[in-house]
Amino acid sequence: MLLTSYTLPIWLLLIISVLALVSIIKFLLLLTSSKKAEYTKYLEDFIYDANWRWKWEKDEIIDIQCYCPKCDSILVYDESSCHTRYTEVVKTDFICEKCDSQIVTSIPGGNKKYAINAVKREIQRRIRTQEYKK
Repeated sequence: MLLTSYTLPIWLLLIISVLALVSIIKFLLLLTSSKKAEYTKYLEDFIYDANWRWKWEKDEIIDIQCYCPKCDSILVYDESSCHTRYTEVVKTDFICEKCDSQIVTSIPGGNKKYAINAVKREIQRRIRTQEYKK
């Protein structure tokens, strides 16, 4: 039975080969995509005296927001010290409107963009050092 020759049309052989190749490629892609990095489950932490939450898009931190540790409201920012020359301290304050406009945290060094990037750098440092697992 194994030595008997079968006559299959070439087009049928090509279709079977293409379907098999597509199936193998899909299977390999499924295996690689299901192996997401463990740190992508790391979505929240207490940094600079405030709660920070974010999302991951591939390996990038996106939609990062700062929340009040007392009432969980989104904090607003005040970077007015960055736009004046009359102060030596350049910082961004994060303020809770629900807690009587109390300053929850201040991040020195620059405007809101600088502050957000400082938090992102801290998140990346905690990932590198595996500190986020604790």
